[in-house]
Amino acid sequence: MSGGKQGGATLLMVMSLLSLLAMLVLSSSQLILNARLQIANAQERRRAEGLARQALSGAERWVLQWDGLNDMESLAAEPAKLYGPGAPFAPDCHGTHGKGLCEPTAPPEKQSQGGVPLLHPCGNSREYELEPGLPQWHCPQGVRAGRLTWSNPRYVVELIDPRFGAGSGDPARLYRITVRAWGHSRHSAATMQSWYRVGAAGAGRRLGWEEKTP
Repeated sequence: MSGGKQGGATLLMVMSLLSLLAMLVLSSSQLILNARLQIANAQERRRAEGLARQALSGAERWVLQWDGLNDMESLAAEPAKLYGPGAPFAPDCHGTHGKGLCEPTAPPEKQSQGGVPLLHPCGNSREYELEPGLPQWHCPQGVRAGRLTWSNPRYVVELIDPRFGAGSGDPARLYRITVRAWGHSRHSAATMQSWYRVGAAGAGRRLGWEEKTP
């Protein structure tokens, strides 16, 4: 083989190796970026779950206080007056006591009204204020995000049974509370739900909880 042909073959081999090396570098960079993205998403998810647990406990405290202030122990004697349009627990979750009190119908985490999810900053849900809430005026297309999260957590309360346990001589109100919280991204939502019992003398107790799939 002449010197020129040998030099050309060597150059071709070197260029092939350099191309292969460049592909390996690009592939490795993409793998690193994907790994970092997965870690960031997992961190955001854990953050949203922690905030959802915090909001769920806060919502339960609110329910306990609201139940006592409105003398639900007495009102439970006439359950029909508690549900429907113009009642505290309305089908559209916006009754006589404001947003977020719902007549039990479809699962709250799957409900939408006018194309807006119930558990959305623009929906008929209550706000759990982690930080001062921002007024929303471009709903639902544009949500004004907060400093700490995409939005303050939202929650709704359903009165499942106003005479829970009456047959055993210990009547109570059984509520279902559903909350949704976010990390810094609207895609990092976590939804949790608890069953909360309020009995005689305003004693409140969580009966159970679970994470829900939106």
